Amino acid sequence: MKASLKALFILFALICISHAHEDHECDHDSVEQDIRFLEVEEDMSAAGNDRVLASGGFRIYPYYEFVKSTASSSLASYIINELFPPSIDYFQAALTVKFPVSGNLKLSSGVGSICERSTPSILKTTGVAADFFLSIDTHAESGNQVANTKYCYLASGTKRPLISRIMINRNMLDPANGDVMLHEKNMYVMMHEIMHGLGFSSSCYRYFVDSNGKTRTGHIKSVSINGSTRTFIDVPPLTEKLRNHYGCSSLQGALMENSGGSATASSHFERKAFYYETMTSGSIAGRRISEMSLGLLEGSGWYYVDYNFAEPFFFGKGQGCSFITGSSSTCTNYEEFCSGSSRGCAAHGRGGGSCNSDSLIDGCRVINPSTSSDCDNEDGQDYARLPSLQVYGRGANSKCFTGTLNTRSSSSLTTFCFRYSCSGSGSDTALSVQIGSKTVTCTQKGTKTVDGYYGSINCPDPLEFCQTVGKIYCPRNCLGRGTCSNGKCLCNNGYSGVDCALRN
Repeated sequence: MKASLKALFILFALICISHAHEDHECDHDSVEQDIRFLEVEEDMSAAGNDRVLASGGFRIYPYYEFVKSTASSSLASYIINELFPPSIDYFQAALTVKFPVSGNLKLSSGVGSICERSTPSILKTTGVAADFFLSIDTHAESGNQVANTKYCYLASGTKRPLISRIMINRNMLDPANGDVMLHEKNMYVMMHEIMHGLGFSSSCYRYFVDSNGKTRTGHIKSVSINGSTRTFIDVPPLTEKLRNHYGCSSLQGALMENSGGSATASSHFERKAFYYETMTSGSIAGRRISEMSLGLLEGSGWYYVDYNFAEPFFFGKGQGCSFITGSSSTCTNYEEFCSGSSRGCAAHGRGGGSCNSDSLIDGCRVINPSTSSDCDNEDGQDYARLPSLQVYGRGANSKCFTGTLNTRSSSSLTTFCFRYSCSGSGSDTALSVQIGSKTVTCTQKGTKTVDGYYGSINCPDPLEFCQTVGKIYCPRNCLGRGTCSNGKCLCNNGYSGVDCALRN
């Protein structure tokens, strides 16, 4: 049965969602907007329809005309041809709309503007055969924002976002020009913003619906932790996934950010608990789109999710309830955090760096990989202590290891990028680390010496490493542009790269 829904037009409070650059600060209050509810015909009978689920797909219509008129030709070309297509392809493959738009998504001829821009004529004439219209725009401003996202229209029935706008700060976005690390970073920024546009926002939580399309209640919780009132989002299946992940059966949902301004707070996962998950605030090398952020989108009641598109995420895994509820004084109880200015490997194993504070993790300290010590950096040998032994570059199958290896007797702790392989299972798991022409086999946590060198390499626990840091997977499940085989992307014709993000 198809339900035709009445029109409602309501001014909304500020709900700008922005993305910060490097220093993890978000300033969301500088942009105002009004949000309206749009009368559309939503196919309410589609929920649970096997035909809809089998066909998959999420019809996203990207609108680039504003980019063409505001950005330089080189930046516009990068945004239109390289940056957004793989980002959009990911969501079109990973999500299916539960209540799709029947017919075309269309505005009345009397709507003169949306999101501070003249209404695209196509929305007032034929409309578009889509479930989500994404207007992409650019401007130039001072400050550290890379982009911000606005909702222009929500559906009057299910309240699902129908039309959103991403505004890119031209001063903060550099075309990758073949730099695959920069391209990945830029993609994660835009995928982060697209998630906001799809409903990952404190202003949308109140409109989440249940399995019958009815407005959900009681899922936005205020909980006292260490003397502060914190926001948790409790929706299925997200809460159950989180309880299993942390090993905390009493967890009341996803702990949301409480710092960074009015729209950063509650519109992102708490950085202390979800470090390097793509829906925390700020920029981190090696981010992951995990089943947690996809779980929140499914919990909205607006989407079905294919969790094959979730990337491995193990920060805080199995650490118990106190990992979420503990005070900053307990940070050093967990290996995810560090103390002082020690050097070590980032939690996701992508590279090495020094222990630093982070304004969004409640006084804890973490290690982030520096660019020079990032195992994905193909120029990493230029900064390495023993460059001839190490391997760098995306797809090179190397991870970060700590040790004191050196050609001299006096050596300090540093990090290395070595190739590795895992074998066996359970307690018989072995980790082989390739150090130049030599192989060190780790069967337990400890230190190993290497013939011909002073110092040693630190062996992680083989089973833990091989199930987390060393787990082989297809980044972003090949973005729907290929198939994943034994942890490697087999890209469709026309695409290349470890995640099929590049056009041939």
